[in-house]
Amino acid sequence: QKKENAESESATGPDYLAAYYRRLSGPSDELRRAAASAFVAYELSISKTFVKHEGIARTLAEPTVLIPFALFEVVFMLNMGFLSQENQLLANADKMKNHRVSIVHGRADYVCQPQAAYCLYKALQKAGNTRVKLEFVAGAGHSDSEPGNIDAIVRATDLYRTA
Repeated sequence: QKKENAESESATGPDYLAAYYRRLSGPSDELRRAAASAFVAYELSISKTFVKHEGIARTLAEPTVLIPFALFEVVFMLNMGFLSQENQLLANADKMKNHRVSIVHGRADYVCQPQAAYCLYKALQKAGNTRVKLEFVAGAGHSDSEPGNIDAIVRATDLYRTA
């Protein structure tokens, strides 16, 4: 199969995110929808512990949701989550040492692995933050809409409301 010219090469191989971005922002409605469908179907299939296929199907069937969802995700990833440098949170943990921090992370998160949350927690402690809390949520993945993550987030924010 012939490789499409929308793919760019980097020193480490094809730049798939850049290729998706070009497809998602290009002039062809058909190509935009196909790229968005592929990207979003994959993203939604790995972001929750218990995948609801009917919810994925609804999202994939609605282009007014599908294409902006995919475009937002790709732009976010291309821009390193809008951080200015890799490992910025870890490198600047000392700037957060006087803030209360609650980290909620799904134990079964396959998008952002749990050790990332643990590394941030340890970096904040090392920087002198004595008000950092970490909760790994059993039975939850990446999505903030999973019941266990919702519960943990609400409990964490309730603590801030009363403190």
